[in-house]
Amino acid sequence: MSSLPLRSARSRLPHQSDRRALGSVQSQHIVLLVKITFVSLICGSSYLAGSLWGRHSLELHNVHVAPMSVGSLFRGGVGSEAGDTSEGDIQCEEAREKFIELKVKEELERHREKLQYTDSIAGASDNLAETKRFPITMERFANGMARVKKDDLDEFFDFGNPMEKGAGTGEEDAIIIYHNKKSLPTSDEALAHSAQYNDGKGIPITDPQTATENCDAMNVVFTGNPESSRQCTALIGNYESYHIQRWMRTNGGKLDSNLPLTHVSRGMAPRGKSNFFAPPADGKFLPVKKHWKMLLTFLQNVDSVLEDLKPILEKVARNNSVVVLTCNQGQSALLMNFACSARRRGFDLGNILVFPSDLETKELAEGLGLQTYYDEKNMGPLPSGEARRYGDKNFKAMMYAKVLCVLYPLLLNYDVLFQDVDIVWYRDPMTFFHDKTANISHFDVLFQHDGSNSVRYAPYSANSGFYYVRANKRSQYLFTSLLYHSDLIITWDSHQQVLVQLLAEHSSLFGLNVKVFNRDTEMFPGGYHYHRRKDFMKKLMKGEMNSYIFHISWTENKDNKLLFLRQMGEWYVTDQCISKTAGEILTAQGIPNDGDSPLVQPCCAAEPIFSCHYKDKPSKLPCKDSASIDRNGRSFW
Repeated sequence: MSSLPLRSARSRLPHQSDRRALGSVQSQHIVLLVKITFVSLICGSSYLAGSLWGRHSLELHNVHVAPMSVGSLFRGGVGSEAGDTSEGDIQCEEAREKFIELKVKEELERHREKLQYTDSIAGASDNLAETKRFPITMERFANGMARVKKDDLDEFFDFGNPMEKGAGTGEEDAIIIYHNKKSLPTSDEALAHSAQYNDGKGIPITDPQTATENCDAMNVVFTGNPESSRQCTALIGNYESYHIQRWMRTNGGKLDSNLPLTHVSRGMAPRGKSNFFAPPADGKFLPVKKHWKMLLTFLQNVDSVLEDLKPILEKVARNNSVVVLTCNQGQSALLMNFACSARRRGFDLGNILVFPSDLETKELAEGLGLQTYYDEKNMGPLPSGEARRYGDKNFKAMMYAKVLCVLYPLLLNYDVLFQDVDIVWYRDPMTFFHDKTANISHFDVLFQHDGSNSVRYAPYSANSGFYYVRANKRSQYLFTSLLYHSDLIITWDSHQQVLVQLLAEHSSLFGLNVKVFNRDTEMFPGGYHYHRRKDFMKKLMKGEMNSYIFHISWTENKDNKLLFLRQMGEWYVTDQCISKTAGEILTAQGIPNDGDSPLVQPCCAAEPIFSCHYKDKPSKLPCKDSASIDRNGRSFW
């Protein structure tokens, strides 16, 4: 069996020490070559310029009087004679020498980097400290890199995005790429060197302050790997882009490794479902034309609505902020439970404004002592029935009311805490958002985490059922834009999905400061904790958490929410008031409708009404004898 032929000495890549010696000799040759080249260019240019000025004469005795020669320009005159010897001649020579030396240095630096690039390709370097991490072919956008602990980086900057803890997850470190040599750290020379050169110790790690001390600007990219797919990320030096293109091997269905990569929507999930698609202008549901009709009604009435709201908000607002809810008759039992539970815990409800979508809900809310505003023109046509499931027609219709009730106070320059009606308070959440020591005052919008990290809610997973908005031009335009995009709400069956995408776009485009609290925070728990965090819920049921609210989200319909709240010991509405109008309740109880809050006494229980329903769901007391609601559900206790 024949062996592979040995490389000849002529074709052998030089050893590192050989290359250094070769580089030294070549550098000397380059110095001589560059000097000769530039002197020749200057003399030649002077000769040519003089010849041209002398009307194309090539007679040598006329060259010295060429008024626009390079030498003459250096000397600063157009009529100098060759025999003149002045300070300008000396300065000219000095300037030319400095110019030549500068060009020589540039050529030497370029030559040195080429040698280092050859070293990295050969892979034969004995001294890894001389091998650059990035070759000169990337020097316009990558000149070094360093690592920073993800948790430390988020704590230092608080980017606003919800952050999963990095420690021990395989996402512990973040990478910082230095586009320019001047952006490298200077307070630690060893770090700066290691960031640029491979020293055999891997990518250097440092703290956020040191890592970014010379970064005048920083692009922040959050990336993950949905469903552990074979995903890659390409960083391309080019015209700056603040959006990410997504490419997948798909023809519109599931991933297929036999297909070429093709450009898709950022909402395309690995399983082949597209979450973002343009609304049709025609067809079965006509969402665009329906949107136009609703928007026209808004534009025709917005001025009168704001005029009506001014005195109401002046009365209700505290610290220039108001708590806002919206509800129809179908969900009114949950609104009543919020009011009753808050009253029994001693909270003052004078800062709350309800936007009912029908007169029946208006009367119930006012009967419990809540201030209301009924926008009949815009909300009157909305359905009064309850949503039976997420995304049904009643659900989508009420999403329009959720847009308007936040936009109106913002346009009048009031901060807004919006919440769904399926919430109970443990502590007044306004005290948190008004806390000057909480270091959140620079955020324009602050959201409870939804709990779901699906593609459709990326990058924020903001819960649209509990959030705080500071009134300013950025937030006002955010919710104006949400109104303009209500055709997407109809098409996508989700107010939340549209709002999250606008948060991302407005954050990038206008600098909107968005904060979504981490999913595992104890301050604002919700359906994610109820269904996924058994350990957390046990502590909450024992009163060991310091939460502000509980949001019974992630639940299919009102009936289940009612049962879950009863089992948690958070239901305060008596049975005689559920699914009844205010008139029916007062008539049945023989109570005149002429006092303040006449529904409080018959409808709000003094103690929570507890009952067991599902053993596999959180409960204040053990419900081991009850059935399971989930398949193969195990007892919570």
